[in-house]
Amino acid sequence: MNILYYKRNKMKNKLQSNFQKVFLILFLLISATFEMSAQSKSKSDYPFIPFLDRELTKSEIFYPSPIQKIPGHYSRTDWHALIDSVWGPGLPTSQKLEIFDTAWDTINAQYGAFQNLDVNIDSLRDLYRPEIENGVSRGRFAGIMSHFSLAMKECHTVILDVPVNWGTQITPGIPLLVLGPWYNNERFGANLTPLPDSSLLVYRALENHQLGIVKGDIILGYDGIPWKELYQELLTAQLPISLNWVWGSNDKSITHCILSSAGLNWHLFDTIDIVKYENGDTIHLPTSLLSNQSGTIWGNEQLDVPGVVWPNIFEDDYVSWGIVEGTQIGYIYVTAWSYDPIYQISQQFYDAIDSLMHHNQTNGMIIDFRINYGGGGTSNQGFSLLFNTTFNTLSFDVRCGDPNNHFSMCPHPFLNQYVFRISGNPNSYYDKPIAVLTGPGTVSAGDVESVRLKFHPKVEFFGKSSSGAFCSASYPDLGHPDWFFYLSTGNAYYISNHQYLAHTELDMYEEVWLTQQGVVNGKDNVVEAAIEWINGTSPVKENNDEIGLSYKLFDNYPNPFNPHTKIRFSIAESGFVTIKIYDVLGNEIETLVSEECPAGSYEVEFNGNQLSSGIYFYRLQASSFVETKKMVLMK
Repeated sequence: MNILYYKRNKMKNKLQSNFQKVFLILFLLISATFEMSAQSKSKSDYPFIPFLDRELTKSEIFYPSPIQKIPGHYSRTDWHALIDSVWGPGLPTSQKLEIFDTAWDTINAQYGAFQNLDVNIDSLRDLYRPEIENGVSRGRFAGIMSHFSLAMKECHTVILDVPVNWGTQITPGIPLLVLGPWYNNERFGANLTPLPDSSLLVYRALENHQLGIVKGDIILGYDGIPWKELYQELLTAQLPISLNWVWGSNDKSITHCILSSAGLNWHLFDTIDIVKYENGDTIHLPTSLLSNQSGTIWGNEQLDVPGVVWPNIFEDDYVSWGIVEGTQIGYIYVTAWSYDPIYQISQQFYDAIDSLMHHNQTNGMIIDFRINYGGGGTSNQGFSLLFNTTFNTLSFDVRCGDPNNHFSMCPHPFLNQYVFRISGNPNSYYDKPIAVLTGPGTVSAGDVESVRLKFHPKVEFFGKSSSGAFCSASYPDLGHPDWFFYLSTGNAYYISNHQYLAHTELDMYEEVWLTQQGVVNGKDNVVEAAIEWINGTSPVKENNDEIGLSYKLFDNYPNPFNPHTKIRFSIAESGFVTIKIYDVLGNEIETLVSEECPAGSYEVEFNGNQLSSGIYFYRLQASSFVETKKMVLMK
């Protein structure tokens, strides 16, 4: 399997304007795609590395001496000794310090995602620099630098020694920490996702797995120790990180990534601990059996949806759609937002929306972004069908000014509100419920396009929050050919309030994820929750007698509105009622109702004349009944 990036030299031949060129760079790192066609197959035996946008060269392949892993649990000292022995001394200390200082100075002056980040970069310098100054091996230095970049908690910021982190073949005992479960997990032959107790659920496994692993099994850890404890030890020991894919951009997505990567790190341990679904027994098997494991298996944290086929990303197919079997609910998978015309992702998304809106009878729609690799494109064309009015949604700022003022930002020269404007079609509007499914594998442009869908009044989110990677980036030079540096320099924000989005989480209507029973029964719990919500969102009956029998908060009308809208509600019993208005930050804006009300139906008017355009929420509380809905003020 080859992982292809939009090659910058290829872009220059295809794009017709400087604007398009710069726009593509926005998510260049996260715009990786898969391709298995004859044209894209590797021309050599060396691996293709997405972050580098090329295959490794012979000089970048590191051939370690054979390692005989000593059985037993390794301490931090043991790991350091092994790291030293595998990669040797490396560059002189003076050059290591020069690389570190260049990286630190560049992050200090150019990193554009300090907002929403609780990290003291001075403390990181004080932690790492003395250690380097005292003398560390090549492997230890590679470990320090990869953990330095991980500490910035933004997946567009990566600092790696190419031959160490990517060019070293991973065999039993090689001290590399592998992260990134959302790609090919062939080394383990199964896909894992975290359960609430941080054990790992097998949601898909290759047939004839070397360990007999099947879906529904649970991976506890290795050598009798839970993975949630082991990975903390590995982080403390600062093993160099080998990226199979990104690591996330907020605390939850990073933790999810590391937990889900448990299977990719079997080479560090002697035995693996598995709870078998069929009988509940815990078994301990030698990891050496996995040395012969092979076979492509896509880590997407999704289960089959009857009636809808997955996109075949191995054949350049990134969008698919259909009708969920036994329902009238449309379903769309979008796995990337590449701008490359070869893939026609934006056009396919438009075709999917058009098909489900105008050529099928649907009572709702599910848009599944749970695995979305980002890219340089947008969904503007398809969004124009879903929306009936124009929204200025997001824009970008970039670091500028005083290098020691981490919050000094200037408007991005190209990534402005016009790029992310949704130009709704007045003659086309989807006025039925839309469930958007996201997760930690929703990255970069996947984050951005998910947030832009929040502006649709009929949209709610299910699953887990996206990764929080709302950044643009650049490629600084560390002055040595072995070193790769990718840096988050820009940050997206809401037009309405200039709230920066890097490292933030999406507000979920229902946080729900895969469960063991669901996996065994072939039921995707996230999809099931979305279907239940869509089926429960039915047109309001205008019979007041029926309305008065239940508690209900109706959709405001009109929506979007400017500046007046009406809010209707009903209560089943007499009691104290409040209706309050909130902004997207949760700040209370206004109280419309705060009084005792008899059972019945009511209508109140909200005037947004003093507010700026944007998303607001109205919340009804009556007795134990509480419900919140979204409305959009568009001036």
